[in-house]
Amino acid sequence: MALNIEDFVEGLRGSRAHFLKHLDGLSPDQITWKPYPECKSVIETLQHLVIDDTAAIESLKSNDHPNYDAIKVEETDFSSLLSLLAESHAKLIAQIVTQFGSGPLDAEACAWGSKLPAARAIATLSSEDYFHAGQVSFIRMATDPTWDYYEKIYS
Repeated sequence: MALNIEDFVEGLRGSRAHFLKHLDGLSPDQITWKPYPECKSVIETLQHLVIDDTAAIESLKSNDHPNYDAIKVEETDFSSLLSLLAESHAKLIAQIVTQFGSGPLDAEACAWGSKLPAARAIATLSSEDYFHAGQVSFIRMATDPTWDYYEKIYS
């Protein structure tokens, strides 16, 4: 069976679903808590992921580095940010399918300024979800030592 872009897009959907699973049951205090000033809160992480999705789209379209300074997310409401994140991710997936859906997996793609074969670029986009899932896990365990990562995420 030959792989196609949809197989890689499914990996991107899976990484976002994995990240979102970490948010289930967060308390309002956990959503805004920061272990130290330089760390992102969950709210800031959600804003960041919306920016990343938007920047990835820009980079795919322009085949160059995105202009991060021009992308702003001012929303701070948790539920609203989740909606924005779902929307930005859907747009990212639509861009990938439109741009690479009928082409070869080794077509050049640009992921946040790095030029890679499309299959590798799409896989690279998943890294943000996994990285930030770790940050949310840290916040959860630091604020609630009874939270069982393996039970909540893998069962």
